[in-house]
Amino acid sequence: MILTGLKQAWQLLKQNKLFSTIYIVGTALAIASTTIFAIIYYVRLASVYPEYQRERILTLTTLSYEMPKGLRFTPGVSFKAMEECFYKLSDAEAVSAYIDESRLTPIFVPGKKSSFDIVMRLADPAYFNIINYEFVSGRPFSQEDFDSGIPKVAISDRVASSLGFNSVDAIGQTVNIGFVDYEICGVFREGSAVNNLSYVQAVAPYTTNPAYEFSYPGCAVTGMLSVMILSDHKDAVSREINEYFRKYSSSEMEGRKIETYGQPRTALMGAFNSNAEFEVDLARIIRQNALILLVLLLVPALNLSGLIAGRMDSRMGELGIRKSFGATRGSLLCQVLWENLWLTVIGGVLGLLLTWILLSTDMASAFATILSTSNKLNDPSVTVRFTSDMLFAPAIFGLAFLFCVILNILSAIIPAYYALNRPIVKSLK
Repeated sequence: MILTGLKQAWQLLKQNKLFSTIYIVGTALAIASTTIFAIIYYVRLASVYPEYQRERILTLTTLSYEMPKGLRFTPGVSFKAMEECFYKLSDAEAVSAYIDESRLTPIFVPGKKSSFDIVMRLADPAYFNIINYEFVSGRPFSQEDFDSGIPKVAISDRVASSLGFNSVDAIGQTVNIGFVDYEICGVFREGSAVNNLSYVQAVAPYTTNPAYEFSYPGCAVTGMLSVMILSDHKDAVSREINEYFRKYSSSEMEGRKIETYGQPRTALMGAFNSNAEFEVDLARIIRQNALILLVLLLVPALNLSGLIAGRMDSRMGELGIRKSFGATRGSLLCQVLWENLWLTVIGGVLGLLLTWILLSTDMASAFATILSTSNKLNDPSVTVRFTSDMLFAPAIFGLAFLFCVILNILSAIIPAYYALNRPIVKSLK
């Protein structure tokens, strides 16, 4: 039965090339758009390289405190706050402070004239326990390097290649980053720029920055550091942090409050809004994107339904003859469904290939801009690419294909049902 249906579908495809082409292309575009939409949210929410612990990562990037005359200031946290509070959090598995450069940083090999810009981050050794980079050679800088402020740096494999080194030979070489000489201690596999939290191309100790202990006048717990926390206990961590700032405000700031804007936030919250000053309305975001997904799926399905209805009208004579020779409505309906399923499978494969092509070319930049809440992608020096674990996610394609199959079956079964319910006499006219 199945084999016969597939043979009949293949004959239909060859005999009705225009109908088949339109059906296949329509299905491919529906699956491609749905898959890309799904990948956007997969990249934002799933644990992908190097954010394998994304669901456990909490971030605090911006504080707010009231200055005299009612003015408000929005700094990060200070090294003093890190030592007194954050590094001592009882419900945290790992805590890291880091500094992100406000703009891309030039890098070059001393003695060579050519340079290019990279995304650099200054951090502490605990950073590598939270963001799990895969080191292809060497290792991260050590706690001793950090404590001593020794200028060592871990760079990405793409940066090493651009500097003219292979991953092994790069270890021990000296590079100038932001006009400071660093010794390369490790080379890690570069991630994707669509990962706002983890995308960097070089990581060095923040103690190499002379201003790392800086705090703002009048509020010693505010400075230039952002915080990343690995924990399964967000509420407990938040309470401990808020209690620390409450006590400091009461004793040192004459009652003026330090606001954390509901931080630390989960990586999920940060994926939808990088501005820590605004809360994220997840319910509204889910409603908006459910509507988008519905449009992506329903519009092609309605178009295909109209196309199939017209096709069924042209086949009424054939169906009438088969009914007169004893074919049941069920058998004819199964044939129609098998024909459309065969075309849907072909369209699904084409849609998957189209998705990979779009995300593997310059179009990736456009999709990454949709994905990102960071300004890193606004600079042409940053090359956007989707990694293999983002593109080759069988569950994502499987779900997108399943939704399209269901809608395609519904778009075929409704016009086919009405056509097969017509009397034989009318079918033969």
